[in-house]
Amino acid sequence: MIPTRLRGSARTAASAPRRCVYVGHGTRYENPFTPGDPSPSSPGQQMTAEEAVNLFAAMLRGPIGRYYAARFATVLRGLDLVCTCPLNTPCHADVLLCLANGSVSRRDARGSTCSLEGPPR
Repeated sequence: MIPTRLRGSARTAASAPRRCVYVGHGTRYENPFTPGDPSPSSPGQQMTAEEAVNLFAAMLRGPIGRYYAARFATVLRGLDLVCTCPLNTPCHADVLLCLANGSVSRRDARGSTCSLEGPPR
């Protein structure tokens, strides 16, 4: 079975019948970029979910982020990931799923291409 992203909390992950890890707020895997916060690329605008996810992926591609990306991939490989984000919106858990399962160009549940190579063109 292919690992997937689920919506829920740490409690959801702990009580799930399959092996899951909560990757949201308060975990080492959380996205430090939050939709609704000021956008670094559009002054005066709020950050969108897509921008927050793209910044998270960019952070993992950086010199320090690559170290954490390798560790996260090892720990999360083969596991379902749980986050509080709605399933029909971009989520950093999609980035972590791609990272952990060695697929940088698979399609996620919304049909968009998941990539650690940068935002889609």
